[in-house]
Amino acid sequence: MRFLVFGAGAVGGWIGANLVMARQSVTFVGRPDFVAALREQGLRVVLPSGETWRLCDLEAGTALAEVLGRASAPFDAVILCMKSFALPQAIAELRACGTLIGQARLVTFQNGIGSEAALAEAFGTSRLVAATLTSPVSLDGPAAVRLERFGGGVGLAALSSSQDWLAIARAMVGAPLLRLRTYDDWQAMKWSKLLLNLMGNATSALLGLPPAAIYRDRRLFAIEMRALREALAVMAAHAPPIRVVNLPGYPVRALALAVNLLSDSLLYPFLPRLVASGRGGKWPSLYYDVAKQTGRSEVTSLNGAVADAGQRLGVPTPINAALTEMVMRAAQTGAPHDSLAARRTLEALL
Repeated sequence: MRFLVFGAGAVGGWIGANLVMARQSVTFVGRPDFVAALREQGLRVVLPSGETWRLCDLEAGTALAEVLGRASAPFDAVILCMKSFALPQAIAELRACGTLIGQARLVTFQNGIGSEAALAEAFGTSRLVAATLTSPVSLDGPAAVRLERFGGGVGLAALSSSQDWLAIARAMVGAPLLRLRTYDDWQAMKWSKLLLNLMGNATSALLGLPPAAIYRDRRLFAIEMRALREALAVMAAHAPPIRVVNLPGYPVRALALAVNLLSDSLLYPFLPRLVASGRGGKWPSLYYDVAKQTGRSEVTSLNGAVADAGQRLGVPTPINAALTEMVMRAAQTGAPHDSLAARRTLEALL
């Protein structure tokens, strides 16, 4: 198949590299530094074992229209790997390209909730395939990706009942480390991943602490559990309720059951270890949103999505609402924020 990876950062580089290893045709759209490094040195992937892939002679460009205009044949799928806050601009570019996109499937790897709805409004549901990645990956250079830990994988679920999207799944099955799993309920898959994305993410951004340290602190641990329970209550309040499903490498159903049924004192002995082992050495995404202070953050698609759905469904979500507001303020101020004041604000909600 012919894949176009739109947004060649850590996730896009990882997905694209695996597809290249599976002998699929892959073209990348990325930032100028990514494209320059790719053309000069190839795409490099570093694995936890020390093994390194170096993939050369790959097609790439910095603008979607440019890449589509010189393509020798239509693409079968566009893999959307930009952050959720960058998706509106990506949608505008996709629409501007019109017939050059053809009927390519649109595969959404954005974290959180809302990307599929935005794309469905622009293109309808028949072409959409929701996707999620549970492998912790990070950038190791402009065109270099590091896998922090083995064991994760990719989930795919179509938004329509058509079965022709399964050609994408068959192509990904041949990739060496994507460990593909397909789902019949895209919302269950995306909300289950949201639960993982919430863990130690906003608090890490606000306090400048790694998730393992957040979970070892009993007061911060209590805040984390409150945020997860709010999200689970929102999922349960949908009609019909949104199910929790296991994801590649992560028994999310068992996690949700434990968080709902056990007290913090019973959860505390084992959850911090699981959080520490699950991420490898990777800092969570919201930490970088605040550290770079670009004025944008995907917290609105994570904690913000929980708070918005809670307001719509009549479910109280004070922790997630507060975390959303605080992370957005920290990302937009352009000045160092006071982590001690942030902690006090959060603890006041307990």
